[in-house]
Amino acid sequence: MTTMSKSSGTSDTLRSGALFAVSGDSGRAIANAAETWFAAAAECQRDMMSFVSMRLEKDAETSREMMGCRSVADVTAIQSRWMEETLRDYNSEMTKLMTICSRSVSGGAGPKG
Repeated sequence: MTTMSKSSGTSDTLRSGALFAVSGDSGRAIANAAETWFAAAAECQRDMMSFVSMRLEKDAETSREMMGCRSVADVTAIQSRWMEETLRDYNSEMTKLMTICSRSVSGGAGPKG
């Protein structure tokens, strides 16, 4: 019967962190870049989740309004308003996400928003 060891040389090396060790200024720069990237990614994720929640709520409200319509003209007016509002919301969201990304690339300078 063949048995395998519970740990391998590669696993031990990875656990020790020696494979990824970078010393001096380079290591600090990499750590700072990773921290900045993770912070920006987390902020983008929070913002996108908030946006999706808001859009789903607005879409549901629009659907309820449309179901209560008695004429095609009313449905068309609601759909037109919904389309304009949706485009504005998506444009605004993209601007926010681009601001987050730009701020992270420029080292966090600039207003948060």
